[in-house]
Amino acid sequence: MNNIDCGINKENRIPYLSDSELWLDFASIMEFLLWAVLQKEEMERNGEDTAELLLHANEELEEAEEIIQRRIELTKISGFELHTVKFFSLYHFAKIEKFPLVLAGVVGMKDTLIPIFSAAETGKNVQTPTVEMALRLYGITIGPDFKETALLVNRTGDFASCLDSHSNSSKAWHQETLSLRKPLLSYLLGQPFVASYRKYAVQEPLPKLLVYEEVLEKAISVSNHQGTSAEPLVMYLYGRKKSGKKLLISYLAKYLQRPVTFLCWQDIFPMSEEKRDNLFQEIELKTKLENGFLCLYDIPNWEEDQENTSHDSMFSRVLDVCPFTVVLGEGKHDFPVWITEKFVSFHLWDMTATEKIAVWSYFSRLYHAEDQIDAALNGNKYVMSVGEIENTFATAYLTSVSNGTSFEEKYVEEAVKQRGRGNLGNYATLINGKFVWDDLIVDPTVKRQMQYICAQVKYRNIVGEEWGFFEKTPYGRGISVLFYGPPGTGKTMAVQVIAAELGLELYRIDLSKMVSKYIGETEKNISSLFERAKQMNVILFFDEADSLFAKRSEIKDSNDRNANAETAHLLQKMEEYEGMVILATNLVDQIDDAFRRRIKFMIPFRFPDVETRKKLWHSLIPDKTPLDDGIDLDFFAETFELSGSQIKEILWNAAYIAVSDQKPLGNEQLKEATMWNYMKYGKQLTKEDFGYLA
Repeated sequence: MNNIDCGINKENRIPYLSDSELWLDFASIMEFLLWAVLQKEEMERNGEDTAELLLHANEELEEAEEIIQRRIELTKISGFELHTVKFFSLYHFAKIEKFPLVLAGVVGMKDTLIPIFSAAETGKNVQTPTVEMALRLYGITIGPDFKETALLVNRTGDFASCLDSHSNSSKAWHQETLSLRKPLLSYLLGQPFVASYRKYAVQEPLPKLLVYEEVLEKAISVSNHQGTSAEPLVMYLYGRKKSGKKLLISYLAKYLQRPVTFLCWQDIFPMSEEKRDNLFQEIELKTKLENGFLCLYDIPNWEEDQENTSHDSMFSRVLDVCPFTVVLGEGKHDFPVWITEKFVSFHLWDMTATEKIAVWSYFSRLYHAEDQIDAALNGNKYVMSVGEIENTFATAYLTSVSNGTSFEEKYVEEAVKQRGRGNLGNYATLINGKFVWDDLIVDPTVKRQMQYICAQVKYRNIVGEEWGFFEKTPYGRGISVLFYGPPGTGKTMAVQVIAAELGLELYRIDLSKMVSKYIGETEKNISSLFERAKQMNVILFFDEADSLFAKRSEIKDSNDRNANAETAHLLQKMEEYEGMVILATNLVDQIDDAFRRRIKFMIPFRFPDVETRKKLWHSLIPDKTPLDDGIDLDFFAETFELSGSQIKEILWNAAYIAVSDQKPLGNEQLKEATMWNYMKYGKQLTKEDFGYLA
């Protein structure tokens, strides 16, 4: 044994070129100690004196450690940073802790170690050292009696966080295996620390950050101010889904040159306590070794979970993992500020129309569709985040590929509609109207007002932002419209025409499902409706609005008080909503004055005059319909004061009478259908009412 050395080149005076070289030296030392232990125990069994052996072993170890330390210093001078050196400088382990960690790390570095491990474990096929083996090897240098073994027995703190959790078992402590976490071992050998949890990874190269440069600059300033302080700081970023929060944090990590670990709350909360602690230990290692930070996303709404103390305790545990933690949420009050002392928040606002136009233009160029996409119109009419616009383009592109056609605007419109369908739940019904301007036969003044309504969407950025009108209007920027007039005068058709002109989906609100007999439920339903609508790009249509928007009553009992509270809540939500709301009523006198003040447009729909009725009679007959040569549509228009819906009904019924009689559509069928329509309303027509057609 006296002739055996540690196997380290004692003449080597050059710096380490990699962590692997350093660990090969560590492996050589452990191999030497293994042989020394085996020889020492064999000598003890034979009653031989081991003093000379121990003296030689300590001299060899001391010389080897001096050589390793000298090469480490030369490596520092050369400017190369060894991961292993950084690790041990960050964690101030006691010698009894550092030794077994090195022993666990050298496994696999030298093939000759495995058979020696097996020999040391009395012939067992052992490939991983145990706690007992670590103590046996450690005892070579200090003797069999030492008090520091308690540190290894407890297996707590930073030391335990470095070991693979699978090494903890029900076995006696001295039989437990020592195995480094795989990500840590990879790091110590000079590779990046790749955590086992990687649900979201930063993309390389980073996609372009199209908005929120101002927020990024503020976040960088706060992060730099925090520096390497150990005092916990939480930075909270909130905004609508797909607004680019993770991308912004990726840019923050790039500017700070500090890697970020993304952690999803919805993943970690259901974990068992043991599995969660294991994950936190691993992430704590990663952030500390790489001077990184943590980003927690998909957090719950704390306002809805105020009594859930388990959320608070687990969140506090997350903050213990890393001094600098970024939290991503949707609402301003989603984050529990009472959990931390140092806290700063930034809002990723809904983009302005000008910003949205810029984003639409960017993706139009990216997909080579500048000539197909009206970026200005889409930026004005759609309430979307950057991510939602990006996904819309991707969906539209795949649709064009599947159809074997070029990229077209209609695919974008359909993609927007597909992504929003069903989000209003059972509160609303989709109206698949296809009416356009030519289908709507109304007073020219009404059409002109409707065109102005559409203009408020199309040119929102010019008037509101370029001309500065939004500066004078901090809220109430939505578009609210009231169509009023007798039944059948075209109110519903007009709503469909506006939806078609703007390319927005139209949802009729089911008032029966909004109103509840239970106190507070109606307000809750109203809030839910408008909150969901914010995430969509639709027109909300309240038909027969007088039932919900009626005049507020004098308070005589609790029912009156609740009804008035519901009305006031609806008024508030309408004013906060920035989309389009269209109301229709036959009883305009029943609409509360408070609603009138909050409605931008009130458009009357009246019974059509003679000229308008003529247009209706002629336009509502399809070109394919066979007509009798003597049909006199002008007579019916001049004789009967009917609404557009009544004329449509008469033509439909007359067409079925004609096809049943196997005749073309003519005056006789129109007469009969007209008589039926009047009978619906309790009126009886005579032969004299049909003049020369009698």
